[in-house]
Amino acid sequence: MVISDVDEFARISLKRSVYKAARLKLGNTIRSLRKAQGVSQESFAQRADIERARYGKIERGELNISIHVLFQLAHQLNVSPADLLGDIRPKDCLPSENDL
Repeated sequence: MVISDVDEFARISLKRSVYKAARLKLGNTIRSLRKAQGVSQESFAQRADIERARYGKIERGELNISIHVLFQLAHQLNVSPADLLGDIRPKDCLPSENDL
């Protein structure tokens, strides 16, 4: 699906749904890797220098993150940024039919 109407794209973006599937997959991957290390959310957030509440939103897929934060998280998890993004597919970066 290609979104060519700027107003339509803005409406979808404002609903924060364009990247929803991608954010959820990223958050689940981060959570799984953190738990595999046996580290609490609070401890990991502190180690990654991210406010705990903000980190919780990242794991729940509620927050878009910058490349900088992605690299911080990958470093603290001892994986590459590509490993965090590996399960995300192009279709995960589009709105669902329900969002249109």
